[in-house]
Amino acid sequence: MTIIPVEAPITEYLHTKAAHLRIPLNGTFELTPVCNMNCKMCYVRMSAKEQAAIRPLRTAAEWIGLGREAREQGLLYLLLTGGEPFLRPDLGEILEGLHRLGLIITINSNATLIGRETVRWLKETPPVRVNVTLYGASNGTYARLCGNPDGFDQAVEGIRLLREAGIEVKLNCSVTPWNKEDLPAIFRFAEEQRLIVQATSYMFPPLRRDATQVGRNRRFSPEEAAYYAAKIEALANGEEAYLEHMRSRGTGALPGDSAEDCMRLAGGEGDGMRCRAGKCSFWVTWDGRLLPCGMMPGDTVPDVFAVGVEKAWHQAVAAADAVRLPAACRACALADQCKACAAMVLTESGDYRTVPEYRCRMAHAYGAESRRLERELLDKRQAESTHEK
Repeated sequence: MTIIPVEAPITEYLHTKAAHLRIPLNGTFELTPVCNMNCKMCYVRMSAKEQAAIRPLRTAAEWIGLGREAREQGLLYLLLTGGEPFLRPDLGEILEGLHRLGLIITINSNATLIGRETVRWLKETPPVRVNVTLYGASNGTYARLCGNPDGFDQAVEGIRLLREAGIEVKLNCSVTPWNKEDLPAIFRFAEEQRLIVQATSYMFPPLRRDATQVGRNRRFSPEEAAYYAAKIEALANGEEAYLEHMRSRGTGALPGDSAEDCMRLAGGEGDGMRCRAGKCSFWVTWDGRLLPCGMMPGDTVPDVFAVGVEKAWHQAVAAADAVRLPAACRACALADQCKACAAMVLTESGDYRTVPEYRCRMAHAYGAESRRLERELLDKRQAESTHEK
């Protein structure tokens, strides 16, 4: 059985307390939108030419200064992400500067650019963890999905070097039509390496990249996404546990999002935002917009580097508090199973008041797709038993 993540009680307590007091305990700095890969479903990726045409990247000094401001407001946990942050030649300088502020730092990466020299300076000021998105179990899959025919070998080597250096690694996996066949092999790899893995079959519409893509992405149909959500549960918990769960309970809720700051808070079930976004968590985009959540567009949000963290945070809190989700979702019998967050509602429908059709269909299909997977697993066992005889 693959190791699956559980948040430490003290971490959960701190976030719950911070959310009550509206303290920005948890932040994300999106250092660049540029990536060395070009995944079909990405919500933010740009080429270096596209990025340069919009504005220059913020300097290391600017990000460190922003970290200092945010720490004064209560920041403790910080995620550095992109794009691919290891494309920045000054990432080591940024990491060192933020590390000196006493922040608990995690990095998101595809690991394909992590070599021995990178690991050398990472060991000097190590992050608490590097989250590596593993897009497949072969170079062929990386070529199809990411446009990188050497990506799997590069990622595995990067993971190996990080672990040899004593840096904790967690695997993330985005399941799509282009890598779905690799899902069992990805979980086997995680189990063999004794790595935590989180996977999702739900892909947000990429409104950050293209405002016209409301309710659209290059992804599964809702029903297919529901099936692969069930498959993720079976792989994460083991077939026997999954079958026992189906026997005793029939089905369950859709798996949650893989991001720690998306975890739900107690209470408040109903009209308002129920996650940590805008309560104790924020995201600063590469071009300087402080948002409650990185999946949400925010073209009208002022530049945090100009107005400062305190003002930008208060504006994000007010924006999050003003959100009211669809009344129909509140009354839906599948609300607890669906777990549609504010970012899903907005990116799927274009506003906060309209039912997110894709997620709604996915939730309604999950029971039937879970039972379909159960039948497949039972049929496989029967076939194996017959063959052995």
